[in-house]
Amino acid sequence: MPRTIHNFMPDDLEFQMFVLDELADELIAEGADVIKLTIGVPELPMPQAVLDRVTEKLADPDFVRRVYPEGLPELREAIAEHYCRRYGAEVSSDNVIVNTGTSPIFRNIFQLLSGPEYEIMIPRPYYALYLYCATLAGANVKFYDIDIDTKCVDMDSFRRNFSPEKTSLVVINSPGNPIGNIVTPDEMREMYRIIDHNAYVLNDEIYNNTMFYDEFHSPLALFPEYRDMTIVTNSFSKGFRMYTKRVGFAILPEELQRNLRVIQQHTLLCTDPCYQYGMIAALDDDASPAALTEIYRSRAEYTTERLTGTGCEPIAAEGGFYAMLRCEDWNRARGFASSKELARDILRKAHVAVVPGTDFGVPHDLRLAFCNERYDEGIDRLRAYFCA
Repeated sequence: MPRTIHNFMPDDLEFQMFVLDELADELIAEGADVIKLTIGVPELPMPQAVLDRVTEKLADPDFVRRVYPEGLPELREAIAEHYCRRYGAEVSSDNVIVNTGTSPIFRNIFQLLSGPEYEIMIPRPYYALYLYCATLAGANVKFYDIDIDTKCVDMDSFRRNFSPEKTSLVVINSPGNPIGNIVTPDEMREMYRIIDHNAYVLNDEIYNNTMFYDEFHSPLALFPEYRDMTIVTNSFSKGFRMYTKRVGFAILPEELQRNLRVIQQHTLLCTDPCYQYGMIAALDDDASPAALTEIYRSRAEYTTERLTGTGCEPIAAEGGFYAMLRCEDWNRARGFASSKELARDILRKAHVAVVPGTDFGVPHDLRLAFCNERYDEGIDRLRAYFCA
């Protein structure tokens, strides 16, 4: 039998979000009425203006053959103009690269900027992609904590774990997944001051157009003096409501853009030009993200209202697609070793699919995605389960 040289799918790294989603699908296939609060796929349709542009180009035999490994020139220019106009950034299309979502961009950046002799700092709780990409790069992972109750960055943990000699990349996620926290400009300024050009900072802004109560401020505008160390990633998957269309982008220093372009020339070749062209229309559409944000803010507030005092305490999200429930006391009282067991018990008894916190570095907690038109009904089922 040939040898498996690397095993990148151990039990502790398998994405439980997909495991629970598939278990829910099995129950649905058996006739069960299951409400899925697992994957952050917006339930609202693609904006009509985007669909019109995509279908127009699909019928153009010349356009469908356009191949640009670093992204369609028209889209890259539109992204740069959008960030300049909307967020006050000073960037050009030479700073922009496009890929099939931000996940492969993360993988490529982590491999480009780190390795076994370096460290990558990620927030905890974290989005599982960060940990997995660091594993693929062979980097050592360091964590800085987000205080879950206050939703503030624990600056002591940040200072303690940042190394000017070893840290090559720091990840900031705001609004955050899974907490829904906002990293304030003052917190971000202090983080940049500590890093002080000794590492790159990757700002995951994928939820920046689903802020519930405040305006979003991009580090590209806030800290022009740190632009040479700032990377921004974003996508059309979330607020723009096009998860499965897989178009994401990064804005980054030109040296890194050139390196990523060569990587994508060999490993990507192209992202669908028709979908890319449609995304230009999305950048001019403020109404669709605003409508989605209003719905998800209402669902976040309903979660806090209905589940507070149930024993699995909700953390009030300030933006993004998710609510988090703190369930350690609940698990301990009922003998659950982690939220993996709790999530399966909820699915079996309440027919609600949720995601275990093991995906995010908080093994006793749960994450709920707002992305279901029956979301409030799902919360009512969870309340009944917790209060039984």
